[in-house]
Amino acid sequence: MKLDLNKLKLKQEIDRNGVFVWGALFFGLLGISYQNRGSSTWLGLFLEAAFFVIYLLFLNRLQKNLSYSFWSFLIIFLIYLLAKIVGGAILSTSSLAFTFSFILLFSVAYSLWSPIFYPIVSWWEYDFRYRDDLKVKVKLNNKVFDGRLTDLRKEAGCIASFENLIIGEEVDIEPFEDLESVSFKAEIMSKRKYSLGRPYNYGVRFLLEEGSGHHLFKNFVKFWKNERKLKMKKKFKNESSDS
Repeated sequence: MKLDLNKLKLKQEIDRNGVFVWGALFFGLLGISYQNRGSSTWLGLFLEAAFFVIYLLFLNRLQKNLSYSFWSFLIIFLIYLLAKIVGGAILSTSSLAFTFSFILLFSVAYSLWSPIFYPIVSWWEYDFRYRDDLKVKVKLNNKVFDGRLTDLRKEAGCIASFENLIIGEEVDIEPFEDLESVSFKAEIMSKRKYSLGRPYNYGVRFLLEEGSGHHLFKNFVKFWKNERKLKMKKKFKNESSDS
């Protein structure tokens, strides 16, 4: 997989996530030290601290590379922290430290939960009639080409297209025929290429005008969600009729 990011525009988010991971590491080690300070053996403290450091450094590497396996390892670690919080005394120093570590890692997850960093593409659905996407027209200067809007979250989206575009370019995205009068300006923030034969996945940030632009986009999001529900109902209806 090849991945390009608009590191200049996303620098603040990337740097903040790195600081939060280091902060989670600090509070986690603080919690481990307070939780084990009454223990007579240092071996358990050393092993748990070593596990914490190695695991978080590995997790930080995954989030920097924007690997999808980041989410699996993060969920496991958040469960581990929750067990530490629940297992400790209420409002104890160790529980509070683990809570801060949990909050910081959760903040990283919330920041990355965006089509710009991790687009959701329903590769498992081979029938295009039921895929969670919409046909769109993408306009760049005087050029118009087809694409598919495969993800829409947090005023950002993912456009799948075979057209080779450049990070930082601004495009106009126009949904398919039923919504021809609707058009949104967006900036390309990321670019993923999984393998030969598959389209590029462009993470875009919508550039919405104050007032009417946000209102129009909210209506479009509702339309997007309704379309997904209708496709799901249609799929289950057809599967039940076939059986």
